Amino acid sequence: MATIRKRRKKDGSFSYIAQIRIARDGHQHAESKAFPRKAMAEEWAKRRELELKSPGGMLSAKWRGVTLGDAIERYIHEFAQDAGRSKRATIQQLLRFPIARVQITELTSEQIIGHAVIRRDSGIKPSTINQDITWLGIILKTAAAAWKMPVELNEFESAKLLLRSKGLVSRPGSRDRRPTAEEIKQIRAYFRRSQRIRPSAIIPMEDIMDFAISSSRRQEEITRLTWEDLDHQAMTCWVRDAKHPRQKWGNHKRFKLSHEAMGIIQRQPRAQGEERIFPYNGKSIGTRWRAATAACGIEDLRFHDLRHEATSRLFEAGYEIVEVQQFTLHESWDVLKRYTHLNPQDLILRDF
Repeated sequence: MATIRKRRKKDGSFSYIAQIRIARDGHQHAESKAFPRKAMAEEWAKRRELELKSPGGMLSAKWRGVTLGDAIERYIHEFAQDAGRSKRATIQQLLRFPIARVQITELTSEQIIGHAVIRRDSGIKPSTINQDITWLGIILKTAAAAWKMPVELNEFESAKLLLRSKGLVSRPGSRDRRPTAEEIKQIRAYFRRSQRIRPSAIIPMEDIMDFAISSSRRQEEITRLTWEDLDHQAMTCWVRDAKHPRQKWGNHKRFKLSHEAMGIIQRQPRAQGEERIFPYNGKSIGTRWRAATAACGIEDLRFHDLRHEATSRLFEAGYEIVEVQQFTLHESWDVLKRYTHLNPQDLILRDF
């Protein structure tokens, strides 16, 4: 029910305060607004009462004033604590743009498209803009499902459809970077020099590089392998919480080890009370790798490219698809083939 109160201001003039109080479905809502004329206050009060009594009106009022930026920060706090550094950075950078200041319940397709245009005009590639739009969708859907915010998901879907049709967003192209023999030689020499300078304080990066190439394991997976999960006789090991598109934790898988990979494991020192085979920090490995490539003048070579190299070498050695999967643990051939970059000159012809 609305009430109108007349109030004298300091300059002697009057203002009219419209107050609304509504109780519905066990929820109470109150709001007020000042007007210079009584008729304006009455008109606003009637309109707001109708809005609040309409389906979803009370819910919209509850989240009035909450911005997309507020939702982003809440998502980071509640759902992205264990996210990797790059993912958190991608989410957090959305806070720097005007779209973060828009009320989340009033976010429109026009504003989402406008954000993509701003990014494009600043020289950002469609694949990078696609990351922004993907995270916006995840945050909006989380807001609707987890926090019951009345978000207009249709507005987001409409914007995404247009952005794709106009080429403002696109999926990143498959990466086919493989280290050359000369690049591996240079990096190996760099690691050996570093090891001689500080033999007790440096991660055995040469062994870790060779293990990545011979096992196809990811950077973080290498640091999670344990002695207990190693089966010397079967030449296998378990990788805990293996990467999965939908299952972050508990996805434990057993993979086959090559003779070279097993040899590298067997020469690792086993410290008292240490369960891990490679007891190092994955981020530190990444830092050391970037330092090595920079020092050697090698451009655009990531540690993950060693997984590409490992997978390609397995195919070049003659292993079949299902056999390669026992080493790499790729979920499907569609995913696996992205890491397979065979050289035509190395293909051995067979008689039909």
